[in-house]
Amino acid sequence: MLDVSKYIKELLFIHDCVILPGFGGFVANYKPANIDDNLNVGFPPSKAIGFNRNLSKNDGLLINRLAESENLSYSEAEKSVQFFTEDIGVRIQRGERVNLAQLGCFYNDRRHNLLFEPSKELNYLADAFGLEQLELPKLSVLGAEKNNPVVISQTKVRSLFTAKRLWYAAATIPFVLTIALLPMNSERSFLGNEASMGMMESKKEITEKIVQLKPVISPLEELVAFEPKIKLDTEVNLVQEGKFYLISGSFTSIQNAEILKQELVSKSYPALIIKNKNLYSVAINQFEKRADADSFKKKVIGKNPKAFCWVLKK
Repeated sequence: MLDVSKYIKELLFIHDCVILPGFGGFVANYKPANIDDNLNVGFPPSKAIGFNRNLSKNDGLLINRLAESENLSYSEAEKSVQFFTEDIGVRIQRGERVNLAQLGCFYNDRRHNLLFEPSKELNYLADAFGLEQLELPKLSVLGAEKNNPVVISQTKVRSLFTAKRLWYAAATIPFVLTIALLPMNSERSFLGNEASMGMMESKKEITEKIVQLKPVISPLEELVAFEPKIKLDTEVNLVQEGKFYLISGSFTSIQNAEILKQELVSKSYPALIIKNKNLYSVAINQFEKRADADSFKKKVIGKNPKAFCWVLKK
């Protein structure tokens, strides 16, 4: 099974939204440079990665990139993405924390809500290439300025006006203010009327343009479900205690498991399908010892570095 997350990361350097069909969309938002006062570290501008479950409709971006890079047809690339998506969904339902390297971690909370914890390992902003974190020097306060308070001496200020002059000045102030404020009041009232009329018109335009959007949230089971129309006669093996299985993928649908099994058999692997609780797991091979399983896993990844598999013990 191909590791599709690699192509999601490549596309996030170019696009602000990459959709994993049937699962959700990775959204990149610009984040300006900032300073952490607690760590005294300056961070360059970056892209903050988020996840939106409602962006699940296939836009063809990821599948076309996968088909072009892996030299696959569109339908083959689409199946690879579907396998990858269903595998993630099944592992999350089992209570696992699914980590996609340099992207983030998916998991369910206690109420079975899907959560995403983004990774901060990689900066997806191409314009910030080469910029690193900057440690800022700590600023110390001078002791002399801190310990020596400034004392202000109180001196008697000589009066500039005599009592008689102050009485004349106070008597003339009301007349001067009355003359000065008359034209200003009339002008302000005129401007206030114009402003209120403009506000009424703008509020009316804004009110007419308001549209309420109601997001449609689908449960995880509906997002990751994929049931092909092909019906196959499939042999399901019972899990044997004490054996180690090198698993390539797990599915809720036996048809999907059979498709992956046939793909592995065509590559000369002794693949088999085992019943693992409520799932159909496709094993590349089975072993008596863990060391043999780990050794075979290295060989598989050596032949195909983009392969994704893990060891299951029963």
